Amino acid sequence: MVNFEKCTGCKLCEMACSQGHFNLFSSVLSTVRVLNQGKFYEFYPQVCTQCVDAFCVRACPTGALSRKNGVVIYEKKKCIMCRQCNLACPWGFIYPDPELQFMIKCDLCGGDPKCVKVCLNDAIVFAESTEIPDVKHYENIGKVKGGQ
Repeated sequence: MVNFEKCTGCKLCEMACSQGHFNLFSSVLSTVRVLNQGKFYEFYPQVCTQCVDAFCVRACPTGALSRKNGVVIYEKKKCIMCRQCNLACPWGFIYPDPELQFMIKCDLCGGDPKCVKVCLNDAIVFAESTEIPDVKHYENIGKVKGGQ
């Protein structure tokens, strides 16, 4: 779960993610994206919500995306880089790497997310939730775009 009101914009989550998956410190290779909407002090960590009825999974023609234990998993070997998953995701949380060799998507680090471990303000937490992730995300998006 993400609480953007606690985010300081340090981007340690981005660095931990890319280092954990690619052994590089690169915000471009991170599955976590910390956005700033123009104000110096407002930051919005964005990460895959692991949708229950994931549009990316339904859009994938090769089965490279599937749901296992509540997590949408990406299998690089099955992917043909058609980017239908990217187009289908309403949040854009699955996207190609800069060299267009594979898709980048959060896998919750196998149940031990690196981003959570380094978040100093608990803006990103890993917890079992009874809330539907999509609903929580809609609430956050409304706030990001100036809603109440």
